Amino acid sequence: MDYKEQYTKIYRYCYYRLRQKETAEDITQETFLQYLKHPEYGAEKYPLKILYTIARNLCVDEARRGKRISFVPQGAAEINRDGALTDEEQIIGRLRLREAMDTLEETEREIVFFKIVNGVPAAVIGKMLGLSRFAVYRRCEKALRHLKKEMEADV
Repeated sequence: MDYKEQYTKIYRYCYYRLRQKETAEDITQETFLQYLKHPEYGAEKYPLKILYTIARNLCVDEARRGKRISFVPQGAAEINRDGALTDEEQIIGRLRLREAMDTLEETEREIVFFKIVNGVPAAVIGKMLGLSRFAVYRRCEKALRHLKKEMEADV
C-alpha cells in the first residue's frame, strides 16, 4: 500500500466530512497513528477498509463534538479569456453539487465519495459498509442518477 497516496485520499475524505482544513489534517494524522500503532492491521486483507473505518469514526466523533465548520470560499467574478468557468461559476457549481449531495442518504454520499472521488474499489467499500460489491455498484449508479436529476433541475 502506498501510504503517501492513501494519506492524500484519507485527508480528502476527512476534509469532505468536516470542511475544515486544520481539523481534517489532525484527523488524518490521527488515523495513520492509530493504524500504525496496531501491527495486526497490516496483516489484514483490506488495509484500506481499516484506514477508512478509523477515519470515518474519528470524523463522526469530531462532528459530534460540534466542531464542524462549513466554509464557502469567496472568488472573484472575472471572465476567463480561454472560455473556462469563472471562479464565481465554479463556486456556484460546487455549492449546487453540495446541495444535491445533501439530498442523498448518508450511505449513498459515502459510496459516491469513496468510488468517484477517491477511487476506492467497490469490494473495499462493500467491506467497510457491510454491502456486497454489487450492492455498492447499484447504490452508486442510483445515487449518480439522482445527482444528475438534481443538478439538471437547478438549471
